[in-house]
Amino acid sequence: MTRNPSKALFRMRDRLFPLLLILCTTACSSGADTVRFTSQDYPPTPSVSDVAVLEKAPEDRSYIKLAQITMGNSKKSGANLSVKIREEAAKLGADAVIFSDPVMSFSGGTQYAPVYRPWGYYSPYYGGYYGGAYMTTRPIPYKTRKNTLSGVAIRFTDT
Repeated sequence: MTRNPSKALFRMRDRLFPLLLILCTTACSSGADTVRFTSQDYPPTPSVSDVAVLEKAPEDRSYIKLAQITMGNSKKSGANLSVKIREEAAKLGADAVIFSDPVMSFSGGTQYAPVYRPWGYYSPYYGGYYGGAYMTTRPIPYKTRKNTLSGVAIRFTDT
């Protein structure tokens, strides 16, 4: 029985296409949640250092809000998150970012780890024939931390 090489190519393509699609969609995301306030596109800001950092909205200059950018991660500090938010704002063409207060949230739970039994299931050390059968795991509490930083990208209209 001979194999048809064209059918083998179709089978390989059908198996690889979903894998490549998942890989591309997860690799191309920046990790920032962006909610745009305007449908108008502006040219990107040339450098991230040109995007100013503001603590509150400027009262002496008029501006438009481009987007709210929120980013959260458990491994990055607030300084790294602010740089990433400024990079996203520069792609949108923002002149400045108004940062809100950072939020640090904790969550946790209990994970059950197996208990080491050197003598097996019916060991006398772990309760004998009847008592040892129910002591198979022990609870281990854990906590995770998530840093979240949010900023509003603005563009000045009086320039």
